[in-house]
Amino acid sequence: MSSSTCSAFLVPRVVVQIRTRSRHCRSLQRHARPPTTALHARFVSSFPPANDNDNDNDEKHFDKRPQKLLLHPTAPLHPLLNTPHDDISHPSHLHHYTLPPLRIGTDDYRPTLPKGQRIVAIGDVHGDLSALHRFLLAARVINPSSAPNDPLWTGGTAILLQTGDVLDRGAQELGCFRVLCSLARQAREAGGRVHVLYGNHESLNAAGLFQYADPGGNAEFESAFGERLDRNFGGNRWRLQFGGNEPARWAALEPGGLLAGGDDDEKNREGERILKEGMMKNMMVACLLGRTVFVHGGLRAEHLINDDDNGSEDDNRSYSGISKMNARAREWITRQHHGANNNHGDYQTVEQVIASAQHRARVASKSMPDCLGGGIGASSPVWMRDYSQPNDAEPQNRNARRMLDEALKAVGKDVQRMVMGHTPQNRINSALGGRAWRIDVGASAGVMGGTPEVLEIIHEGGEGGEDLVSVLTVDGRRIDGKERAVVDNVLF
Repeated sequence: MSSSTCSAFLVPRVVVQIRTRSRHCRSLQRHARPPTTALHARFVSSFPPANDNDNDNDEKHFDKRPQKLLLHPTAPLHPLLNTPHDDISHPSHLHHYTLPPLRIGTDDYRPTLPKGQRIVAIGDVHGDLSALHRFLLAARVINPSSAPNDPLWTGGTAILLQTGDVLDRGAQELGCFRVLCSLARQAREAGGRVHVLYGNHESLNAAGLFQYADPGGNAEFESAFGERLDRNFGGNRWRLQFGGNEPARWAALEPGGLLAGGDDDEKNREGERILKEGMMKNMMVACLLGRTVFVHGGLRAEHLINDDDNGSEDDNRSYSGISKMNARAREWITRQHHGANNNHGDYQTVEQVIASAQHRARVASKSMPDCLGGGIGASSPVWMRDYSQPNDAEPQNRNARRMLDEALKAVGKDVQRMVMGHTPQNRINSALGGRAWRIDVGASAGVMGGTPEVLEIIHEGGEGGEDLVSVLTVDGRRIDGKERAVVDNVLF
């Protein structure tokens, strides 16, 4: 390997700079902090030295070739975490990261619910397992005596919905995902459901942008996946293709990655697709349950109008409603866009490593559907803040009320409210006449350590058939939703 540029190029910095010029991430360029000196040093020192004959030094860095190859050098990495000799109880086993199959067009759009159906919604978690546990206790869907990292579902037929941003800012992101996935499987067996939405931080991580990741979170990915991949691959050269940019995290969260889940190309005898378990493929951009639509950032009418006849040649450059956005997100996250892997790390120069990592990031961002893309200030469903900013007050956008009314009308008949996370509030509250519910309370210690609260909706639970909307607190109170309305910029 040539050493002519090894000291001049610091790949993580180069990769981040190039990536943030992409269409979806351009606005993040001024916010992306450069990689730490430690990361630079770790990357540069990890490369095999220029002298290929220096076998002693080479072994201290990367193995020349895997000693026990269990995977084709260009294949996806996920089979390495489901090998026959792996302990299924180990946190790296992909069994722990599976959500039940999602029937797009049915499970994500349910305007008709049984009378009295209970729905509970929780906001951003951001890698804080303790905060997630308190959310679940307040929601009254788990056994209080069960362990925080392995809770038991007691919610019966309730529907639990988490509005995205499980990733970043905390050290237990995978722990939070394992809990949500476990509860989703338990809830399905009991007749309930657990739904997880995409947040903007899931989009960022899928595109290889990790500037908001907590060091402890990166260590968690290394412990759960990186070390196991090294062992089962019989070497660590698979890491080179990620250019020193958190290889375990990137390998897990990229499209077609470890946590994406496979496609549903297999069909039964009737020619119908067999839906499979998986995590990110069974997450949603938005969801309608009864008279309430749920999303991470917000929805506009333009997101919900079917534009199949607009003549667009690029299907990812439009929205077309809840189910089509969810379908586009699934198609994108399950496909490996960069082409074949280079698991052997067969690079001759540092420039080749840089180019490979840049290509990997660039094609993921370029192919990202609009419903997941954007950046700070963008109007996509995972980024917009038109209904939630400023916190604990009426939106500053003077057109917000009209926009929301048009959006709710476009979702469907008799849709009465939109529930969103994304923008931290001091308490769960509603604005715009009780039609915009903001439920991100900044509960993660990595955000502002807010007190968890849960939004509860009982479908047609009132005497006149109206929905009953309440806020549930960690001390066991149920607060009438009307008491959390913002009026004249005052939160009651």
